[in-house]
Amino acid sequence: MPVHIINGGYANTYLIEDGDSFVAVDVGTSRAAKKTYQYLSAYGGSINTSSLRMVTATHFHIDHVGGISRLVKLFPKMRVCFSKMVGDYLNGRNKICLFSPSAWLKGLLPVIKAEDNHLSNTLAALFSGKGAIPLPFLRSRFLPSDYSAECILDEDQPIPYLPHWVMLKTPGHTDDSICFYSSDEKTIISGDTILNMKGTGELNNFCCNPNAIRESFKKLLPLNVENIYPGHGKPLFNLDGLGNVSQ
Repeated sequence: MPVHIINGGYANTYLIEDGDSFVAVDVGTSRAAKKTYQYLSAYGGSINTSSLRMVTATHFHIDHVGGISRLVKLFPKMRVCFSKMVGDYLNGRNKICLFSPSAWLKGLLPVIKAEDNHLSNTLAALFSGKGAIPLPFLRSRFLPSDYSAECILDEDQPIPYLPHWVMLKTPGHTDDSICFYSSDEKTIISGDTILNMKGTGELNNFCCNPNAIRESFKKLLPLNVENIYPGHGKPLFNLDGLGNVSQ
């Protein structure tokens, strides 16, 4: 059940492989959607573009969902599944949380500066779609009309096409933040809860709710984790748990 990395956006895009099925996580730009299509087209064997069964996201921010509109055009049979909270964003029953001015300055700018090709990747995310931007005048406008939450993911329910993975609610960076964890693989896809901009992994300082993200990290600490696939920064391998992640 390997995790494949698709380079093509400001945030990391991942493909989780389980048998002959793939699930895409955090397709943040149109470029990432195109590269996902190219990757599966060239994979070989019994794997082809029909192998992508589902797309989901660790949270509803433009750099993690901006490429889904293009992805659904490239993979018309693929399902789109989110947490219930994202489903509520899409149908207008709720709005994404906002960040304080200090969070933008102290939390986001250091991440942008630490990214490779940060300017081009940031622009690629912004030009891929106008929705899911956490600003007062944009957060409930320009919501995508070409997809909806076809199925809802929850902690207590199996994940379609991923029987060896679970979804964990980890609010803090956003109210809807989630992670994906496989105890078999000792692997976590952490979204923007855990980043790796410094080489050893760190809890995200860019948060709607700093107290909530610390509680979420306490929830993750007991997990048997050897591999972290973060929302931003390079994956970390051969770890002995999450104890060395800085807070």
